[in-house]
Amino acid sequence: MQEQILEIARKFFTLMGVALEDVIVECQDEKKAIYLVHVKTPDSKILIGIHGQTLEMTKHLLTRILEKTLDTSLLIHLEVNDYLQAKDEKFYRYLESRIAYAMRSGEEISLPNLTSYDRKKAHGYISDKKIEGFKTFSVGEGKDRELHLVYTGPKIESRQDHTSAPVARKVTATIDDDGIGI
Repeated sequence: MQEQILEIARKFFTLMGVALEDVIVECQDEKKAIYLVHVKTPDSKILIGIHGQTLEMTKHLLTRILEKTLDTSLLIHLEVNDYLQAKDEKFYRYLESRIAYAMRSGEEISLPNLTSYDRKKAHGYISDKKIEGFKTFSVGEGKDRELHLVYTGPKIESRQDHTSAPVARKVTATIDDDGIGI
């Protein structure tokens, strides 16, 4: 199946007029039919678009074509020139700065305009850090839904080396959301 996906993906991008340097298909979970299609191209702007919107549409089209051609249900992750990886790294750095600010100030931090997927990633990321007295929860509905970060422990001073990373004890984090509608 991997070879078939590779062949169809190459044809798909070629017909779109995208110059390809390389296309790699990795099977992430054969049982669940999850595949990563990694594209290297000098035409990344064409495929990614503004804030990755074109990338999402392209992924949707590629997935539908693959499903129709191969007559099976698939979950395709499309990565163009490591865009999503870089986006995730930037997002996690942003979360780190918000966590540090909440711990220094003791203020409740609101993060609006996150997608449901980004809220889910943030809940998981912060939960994995296991910071004592730190909790996250989502408030609102639909487009107005926001992620809130709350630190109830003692205020944390910045390190002496002037980095923004707080010094804190790590224990179990609390997430006040049941996971539905994150």
